[in-house]
Amino acid sequence: MNAKTNLKDHLICLKTGAKAKIINRFQHENISYVKVSINMQFQNSYFQILKTFTIDEITKQFNYQ
Repeated sequence: MNAKTNLKDHLICLKTGAKAKIINRFQHENISYVKVSINMQFQNSYFQILKTFTIDEITKQFNYQ
């Protein structure tokens, strides 16, 4: 588990290619979570999405920069 808690802060979403950044790490009921800020561009607009993932989900849905 120690290797997984040392995740890099800058990520790329595998589905959309959007850049993301880990902004917070925390534990709840012995499960590790990370809060991620995803910045997406659609035409001329930018959107920021905040989402919480478990550490296992983050390795499946994001790639490290």
